[in-house]
Amino acid sequence: MKYFQWTIGSTTVRNPDRLRDGLKILDQNFKGKKWDVSEQEKFFELLRKNKVYEMEDENYDKMISKRKQEHARKWISILNQLGLCFAYHSSDKPVIITEAGQALLDNPDIEDEIFLRQLLKYQKPCVLPKQNGASFENVSVLPFVASLKITYELGGLSKDEISIFLNTTVRMDDIDKAIKQVNDYRNQKDKITGRVKKREFYYQTQLARLEEVFKDEVNERMVLIKNLVAKFKKDKSFVSSNEGVKLLADITKGGKGSNTIKAKRAQRDIKEALKSGKGAVVIKKIFLAYYLPLKISTLKDYADLTARYLRKSGLFSVSRDKLITVSEKEDLIKTLLSQKWELVSDDRYLDYLWNSFSPALPSDKKDYLKKHLNTIKAKEKALFDKVGVRESLKLVGKDISPAENLLQLKQQTKAVEGSLLKLKEVEFYYSQREEKQVDDIINFYDLILTRQILGGEAYYPAYMEWNTWRVFLAIDTLANKPYEARNFKLDDELQPINHAAGNQADMVFEYENFILVTEVTLLTRANQWSAEIEPVPRHVAKVQSQKKEKDVFGLFVAPQIDINTVLTFFNNRKYAVNDEIIDLTIIPFSIDQIKSLLSVFKQKRFSTQDMKRLFVSIREEMSSSKDALEWNKKIPVIMNDWSQKL
Repeated sequence: MKYFQWTIGSTTVRNPDRLRDGLKILDQNFKGKKWDVSEQEKFFELLRKNKVYEMEDENYDKMISKRKQEHARKWISILNQLGLCFAYHSSDKPVIITEAGQALLDNPDIEDEIFLRQLLKYQKPCVLPKQNGASFENVSVLPFVASLKITYELGGLSKDEISIFLNTTVRMDDIDKAIKQVNDYRNQKDKITGRVKKREFYYQTQLARLEEVFKDEVNERMVLIKNLVAKFKKDKSFVSSNEGVKLLADITKGGKGSNTIKAKRAQRDIKEALKSGKGAVVIKKIFLAYYLPLKISTLKDYADLTARYLRKSGLFSVSRDKLITVSEKEDLIKTLLSQKWELVSDDRYLDYLWNSFSPALPSDKKDYLKKHLNTIKAKEKALFDKVGVRESLKLVGKDISPAENLLQLKQQTKAVEGSLLKLKEVEFYYSQREEKQVDDIINFYDLILTRQILGGEAYYPAYMEWNTWRVFLAIDTLANKPYEARNFKLDDELQPINHAAGNQADMVFEYENFILVTEVTLLTRANQWSAEIEPVPRHVAKVQSQKKEKDVFGLFVAPQIDINTVLTFFNNRKYAVNDEIIDLTIIPFSIDQIKSLLSVFKQKRFSTQDMKRLFVSIREEMSSSKDALEWNKKIPVIMNDWSQKL
């Protein structure tokens, strides 16, 4: 088999939540036009202008036209592969928005169902350009179906397990084998004590797996290595010749070519080994020591990508470093897995891929929907009796009798599912004040900062918001509901899908006589000030103008607080909203200070009114301090005095 590992998505489009926005730009500006290089560059410009593709100005200014066109092609490739459009430079066809793509544009409320259909159809190989040929030899896989079966059967997959076993399962016939390999891996790992030894076991397992997966490629490089050794023995100056330099480059060529720092280092080590009289066996070890870690890094990126794209189906969620299936969708998952799934032939594939109604889902059948509706109505009733009465919520399913019309039945199901999710969130809210949850919130900040959450960089801002939201759910007695206090989205497992939109506050916690408008960021240096200094005061002032009957405090949370951020919050305490001047109080807290606040809560269980006294003291100190530096230094002192008096 040729070397191959799959992923869903593209490292150029790391966040699949932006796909619909990109497709909208394509539809409005390029539909029916030839997809030539000039149109590709215009598409890239529009992606950036509309903040669908984010890039620092400095990097953008350095980009030449060919680079912009390349990024546009990479961006559009995932839309092509998911059957949402057809846009290829090599094709005579103009840009097409497919039936499935139009369904996504027209129906954002059922986005998860549309993505589920498209992901179920996603196959390797297929008739699309660059999705077939020699590198797909002996590959026959439906990545989504394989992921669903393996993840469900194993009760979840860690990032390590995805990178070692899932993305390298390239045949549907090998799914059961992969499940057994994961179980064997877990059993062996459980017998090992100590974090360092466990990581070493993972690393060695990954290397062994990669040597197996990339056996053909390693053998190809071995032929080049033997050629290099033979020619060096005949002529010691060969490695410095043009032919020798090219041969070394071919041996060490990786995904980013042979001119990277790591590739150059490997070339140098190979030269030194040759000059020391070492043969092909030693040089192979040098090559593998350089090359396999590159593949490990790639597969870890693929694991993050895979998790993000799988979640778009609504059947997957993420729990820390683990990919899991959504418990509320177990009936649907089991029904899907009971079906026989096969790759579609080339002559049928595009019609199948572009059709917005294929494949048929269990939820397209009235009998399935009626059974599912009754199941979730029962769950809603049980949870309503537990937490809904206390919160004066409405029992939606009580007044619903299953409709005979399929569309109405789907709408009824959506309504009860929405109510059930709100009840789950209220239950989650009540649980956050438990000691084990308080400890988890404190520790979860470390997972964010040390980048240990599956999904990669696209998820960390969302998890930063989510975990800070949990802080103020723990310190409870909200006057608004937990789902009203956040502006970011959650999935059915109450895990964040994405961070809050830029035109609103991340969180707004309303209490009996005050409101806390909370903004968070992972930025720490000068770009913290430049990125946050305009939106944060605007969001706080907007809430304050709407809630004049209550005290409003802004809370800005970051890993570390840049002093220019403090300076601006201290010096600029006014903001105009609709010709009205608003007086602002925005308090900067580092994550350590938030963790300290929560640690005090764990010990003394202070009330939200106690918390308000803290914020009032910090606000009063703004008037007493001579400058921002003095005020910033006094904040921890005030916190300490406050905690001592509780």
